[in-house]
Amino acid sequence: MNGFRVAGTQGHIEIQLEEVYGFPEATSHFGGYDAKASVEIKSGNYSVKGEMYVTTREISLFYDQLKACYQRLDGEVEFANYDVSLELKLCFNAQGHVLITGRFKERPELDNELRFEMESDQSYLISALEDMEQIVQQYGGMGG
Repeated sequence: MNGFRVAGTQGHIEIQLEEVYGFPEATSHFGGYDAKASVEIKSGNYSVKGEMYVTTREISLFYDQLKACYQRLDGEVEFANYDVSLELKLCFNAQGHVLITGRFKERPELDNELRFEMESDQSYLISALEDMEQIVQQYGGMGG
């Protein structure tokens, strides 16, 4: 699996790397490697499937922050890809509950977006962290 799924009680956000450009010879000027990805978001009865561009650096940074909050069961994690078509925010509380909020806009120039919110807890994040760790190991973390 070359992707990860952040799950909640009412849905999920799944990102799959479809094509990683330049690996291992040429890194992105944003850090890591540029990648074309598919994204699927399901939140209650609402869902979207689309594509987006992301760097492995952005995934690595998200992984590091999510892992730290997961271990503390406290804090906030934010993720946005470089064209800001996907934004996620995960807010942890001391009881291990996580509120996931965000928005997805496949074409930033159009006024068409999905805003979502779902509840989760730390047990849903174990597989996401494991899958992101594999991506970080394969593509080299922050620098590629």
